Amino acid sequence: MSRDESSHKLFRVALDDSNTISNRETRDSLQIVIRILVYALAFTQFSYVTADPDLWGHIRFGQDIWEQGAVHDTDPFSYTAEGHTWINHEWLMEVLFYLIYHTLDSTGLLFFKAFLGIFIVHLLSSIYFARNSNLTVYVVSFALIIPVMAPGFMTRPHLATFLFLTLLVYVLQKFFDGNHRIIKWTPLIMLLWVNSHGGVVAGLGIFGVITAVEIFRCFKMKENQGILLLKYFLLSCLAVLINPYGYNLWLFFIHSLGMPRSISEWGPVNLTDFSYWQYKVLALLFLGTFLLPNKKRIWEILILVLAIVYGFRHQRHTVLTAILLAPYLLSQYGHWLRWDIRPHYDRLSQHFRWTVQGVLGVYAVFVIGTQLNKYAENDFKIRVDPLIYPTYAAQFMEVNGLAGNLVVPFNWGEYMIWKSPHSKVSIDGRFRTVYPENIIEMNRAFAYGKPEGMALLRDFPAILVLTKRYEAPHTFMEKVPGWKKIYQDPISKLFIRTQESIPNHPVWKHINQKGIIQVDHPPPWAFPG
Repeated sequence: MSRDESSHKLFRVALDDSNTISNRETRDSLQIVIRILVYALAFTQFSYVTADPDLWGHIRFGQDIWEQGAVHDTDPFSYTAEGHTWINHEWLMEVLFYLIYHTLDSTGLLFFKAFLGIFIVHLLSSIYFARNSNLTVYVVSFALIIPVMAPGFMTRPHLATFLFLTLLVYVLQKFFDGNHRIIKWTPLIMLLWVNSHGGVVAGLGIFGVITAVEIFRCFKMKENQGILLLKYFLLSCLAVLINPYGYNLWLFFIHSLGMPRSISEWGPVNLTDFSYWQYKVLALLFLGTFLLPNKKRIWEILILVLAIVYGFRHQRHTVLTAILLAPYLLSQYGHWLRWDIRPHYDRLSQHFRWTVQGVLGVYAVFVIGTQLNKYAENDFKIRVDPLIYPTYAAQFMEVNGLAGNLVVPFNWGEYMIWKSPHSKVSIDGRFRTVYPENIIEMNRAFAYGKPEGMALLRDFPAILVLTKRYEAPHTFMEKVPGWKKIYQDPISKLFIRTQESIPNHPVWKHINQKGIIQVDHPPPWAFPG
């Protein structure tokens, strides 16, 4: 072979290598653009701007903990459970909420929950792309998973459970993919989780099921990873005892787990309509994996069956189920489904591939920009909707110096804790962490207009009653002797004990001196309202 022929051959090899590298880079950049599109979808879905009913309380409680350097032992905010033991299993997230709000206002809280959701999607995506590259499965799966997760992304401490469950799933999936060192992070995950939200019960249960299955396989298959799991599971069990209440926190969890909750998010998923249709499709896709020849882990099937059942029983658990389903469904269908957009994409010319990526990138920017524009319409603040919360009534109370023991609807309790700091409420969203069962039932009976609910007025020194216009008390309170309607608006009514019932109370002294002041300007719509 001549020198010229040899040089020409080397040039052709170098050119082929260059084209291969270029194609690989283009393929990788396509994956990046597709992932950005999925993250953009997550950003829009996780960006609900209306305030959660308990957000005011969480920030106030976090502020108290931060300033006092300790969690509350007993309840100082209600008059029906005053001095009752308060098991605050969300204290760490409440401190975080307060610090974000104190530093960045409600804008910081909005972006915190949005980017937390994106980080969760990123972790789940990373698990998949470490095993597979089928972009069709990825896009279709997350187009179902993200809307299932979205209703849970209110600014609440249960965001911690979404995060730590995802971290646990990530660690365990990587562990079973061969990275045994990563399991060392589980005790720290559990330590932070137990001080952030009660969902740690689910996390420890999942870890326990996996450990039990692998210990059994350890003796049967002569494998040692079960022993390693057991070691870190036991360390995690010790870690969850490191909290302000020690083992008493777990006694509370055990006591409350089986108790009924008459809250909408704890209701079942309706099987006969199109609500939660994405969740139902995910459940069907799970059943479909049993027709696939792919290898399946016993512990994964056990956990997912339980998760799906609990998701159908309680709407709030659908988010957790979606997180647990993501690695399994993506892996099962990613290895089985042969149709992928990538081979078709690779047939395009390089310039056309860059054009496709450019168009997708511009669309991702457009989606993100649209959501940011919605934020801008609210000045990048959490919105306090006056058709949901009693903003006008709270303003009327403040202007007229009305404060005292206040009967209040369950989901307005923490709003009034913030807005009327000199009042104490009859109930609020802390539920069984503070209130005895008889107090919860008494408030529920009052809200439904049942006779036994009148004990709330008879047996406790209530001064004010704030009612919803679409609940029973707003009607019967106008006929209760010793009470007088002092205010009403489209969503609420406010009643006060008559002066004859409490002649020397400071509220009536204030009213007699200054009269009733009517407010002629609307309250602010931005948090805190």
